[in-house]
Amino acid sequence: MDGLDINTMQFMSTAILLVLSILMTILWNENREQPGAGYWCAFSVLLTIDTIISCFPEIRNMESAVYFFNIVASYFYFFLMLGCFKFVGLNINKYFLLLLFLGCAALNGIGAILELEDGGRRSIIVGFNTIALLLSSYAVIRLDQRVYLIEKYFLLILLILHLLIHAYWFSLGFDISNTNEILFTRSVTPMYMLLILITIALLLLTLGQIRHQLELTRNKGLRIRAALTDAVRETNVANISKSIFLTNMSHELRTPLNIILGFSEALKMGVTGPLNDKQKNFVDNINFGGRRLLELINDLLSLSNIEAGNLEMTMEKIPIGDLVSESKNELEKIGKKYSCVIYFVDNFESDEKNNYISANRDRLSQILLALVDNAAKYGSRNGSIWLNSFILNEKYVRITIKDEGHGIGKEEFQNVFKPFNRAGIDSKAVEGTGAGLAIVKGLVEAMNGKINFESRKSYGSTFWIDLPYFTN
Repeated sequence: MDGLDINTMQFMSTAILLVLSILMTILWNENREQPGAGYWCAFSVLLTIDTIISCFPEIRNMESAVYFFNIVASYFYFFLMLGCFKFVGLNINKYFLLLLFLGCAALNGIGAILELEDGGRRSIIVGFNTIALLLSSYAVIRLDQRVYLIEKYFLLILLILHLLIHAYWFSLGFDISNTNEILFTRSVTPMYMLLILITIALLLLTLGQIRHQLELTRNKGLRIRAALTDAVRETNVANISKSIFLTNMSHELRTPLNIILGFSEALKMGVTGPLNDKQKNFVDNINFGGRRLLELINDLLSLSNIEAGNLEMTMEKIPIGDLVSESKNELEKIGKKYSCVIYFVDNFESDEKNNYISANRDRLSQILLALVDNAAKYGSRNGSIWLNSFILNEKYVRITIKDEGHGIGKEEFQNVFKPFNRAGIDSKAVEGTGAGLAIVKGLVEAMNGKINFESRKSYGSTFWIDLPYFTN
């Protein structure tokens, strides 16, 4: 009956260890970066293999293979030890480790050649296992109990109990004759139960480590979010302060600039009398510099309002057929200024002209003038510009502006809509502040539209804006 009970317990232990080794393998596979998990996975797998073989004594105790199985049994204890050291973050001398692995294999090999008695064979395997358990206990003692308090003492108690069983076996001198055989055999079952509990403790430690790392990540995320919140708050305050500053400064600067521009225009018109050529040149430079400065101030103010979301924009109902026509005269003036020919192409059907967009007329005109001015400045002199408008799909009307310029290199695509960035073009070669496209993008998006472009080096560029439309 005792033999039947022991066999039943061993089969149950094998089934439980098989399940635990599968769980450990899955846990390691999903969290390979966890220290110690790989060694503990090897421990649980080798332990399960040894336990399965132990269910068949005729195989486990074969004279030709018993020492090999003893080596496997000792090695899974070594993997338990390595996992504990790795988990705690302790280093183990590689030469000592190599000596331990090779010594275990060598002594068992010598035992196989000399055909030692059962007591000698068992003393070898239990001796190596005890070394691994002692070192594992030392590593667990060094574990930070603030994080792994329960897991630490649970595993430490199990290891100490396992060492007590080994001490009991040593006290028997591995003499399993007569009564000692029954005592020794009965002590094997608690050992398997301890190994099951040790495997569970290792699972708990691994899960505890994952939990601890998740908590650290969560706390780090909370700190980052708090820092970002503070940064956003400070940025908003800075943006508001910047907007107020730019608004006030633009007003203060515009007043004297308008006076300068007014008097320069009056001088050019000869209100105070005729000017000689040198004086005319001076006045022209004053007027040109004043207008450039006024343009820069206006661009800075527009960018500031766009970034702060303070654009004043009254939306109107505009027929799609009038998108370009209302700005046609001003667009043609730009063409004449840069000696360019502008072609207006309207692809709307008669029934489509009854559709409308919701936009601000002044801002829409500003967008078109800026895009055509940009195409003329960066395009070819005496070249052509095509302005095409059509219904793109059931949601958007598209307006495209195509030039015959030098084009934009792919390496500069990311800089096209950045303020004060000429996308690789020399700022001295072309007049303007370089903020036009950034302002256009902000205005288009403020009207729920989209803007983008395509360009090839030496083949020119095509910018387009998509504006949502509706049928009245």
